[in-house]
Amino acid sequence: MAQKVTVQLVDDLDDSPITPGEGRTVEFAFDGSSYEIDLTDDNVDKFREAISDYIAAARKVTGRRTGGSGTSQKSSPKRGNSEELAKIREWAKDNGYEVSSRGRISTQVQEAYAAAH
Repeated sequence: MAQKVTVQLVDDLDDSPITPGEGRTVEFAFDGSSYEIDLTDDNVDKFREAISDYIAAARKVTGRRTGGSGTSQKSSPKRGNSEELAKIREWAKDNGYEVSSRGRISTQVQEAYAAAH
């Protein structure tokens, strides 16, 4: 007796079956994480349409990023540079970030400050 196993690819968004040649796996990245989603051709089109404005306004990153945040050492103040830290805290508060009056300033805030200056 023979046994036949069939694998059916299913759209991750609406659970509809994907007929061979009428869908695909879409890879994308957001906030430093990479994702894959299986979609029918119709949902691939909807996905592209949904992100098209963001892609049009974005900068394309080429090559692979390895370790770290991709920013230079100059973007973060040296430990103990209280004058620079005070400037960052003031800028962060003026721009809607929550920072304490003492202690560590998050890398996210420091990178945002560096990007703005």
